[in-house]
Amino acid sequence: MTRPRPAVLFDLGNVLFCDPWETLLLTPGAGLADRMGLGHALVAAAARRLWDRYSLVEADEDAYWGELGRALDVVIDPARVAQAEAELLRPGPHARAMLASAAAGSRAVGIVSNNTSFWYAKQARVLGLDRYVDPSLVFLSCRLGVSKGTAGRGLLELAAERADPARSLVVEDRRTHVERAAAVGSASRR
Repeated sequence: MTRPRPAVLFDLGNVLFCDPWETLLLTPGAGLADRMGLGHALVAAAARRLWDRYSLVEADEDAYWGELGRALDVVIDPARVAQAEAELLRPGPHARAMLASAAAGSRAVGIVSNNTSFWYAKQARVLGLDRYVDPSLVFLSCRLGVSKGTAGRGLLELAAERADPARSLVVEDRRTHVERAAAVGSASRR
């Protein structure tokens, strides 16, 4: 087994990149809910239920939109999704600077994210993650079948097996995940 090493592990949603489903569906005036004339609470509830399933397996994006459409009793046009993505999906304003700074330091750079396979691929491409991130330090719920909130051995515990928690930093936006990272011994920042 490889000895754990120091790392900076970034979350994606609301840290390095906008949260994909919330941004695409719920952005006032521009999100798909408003474009289709649907209530935000209804769309958010359906999308949250699907997130719990689609973020824990390798999944097809068309299947996601089809299932969301059925849950909302609408047809979600792929062209409308593509237009919303082009207009709304963006890296965080300091994402590239944070990645470059972390990569220039003495720690390896990794990702720890509750994410779908299809949105991770898009975010990684836009951010150019392959320039910064060590592939052995990519911990995704869709690849590993567990989330940061999974009881027992979740993403943060798996990350601690490869990234020395005592010498690593987890950059996260949710307090519960910051607390869990601290519980496994990692320094963490919101």
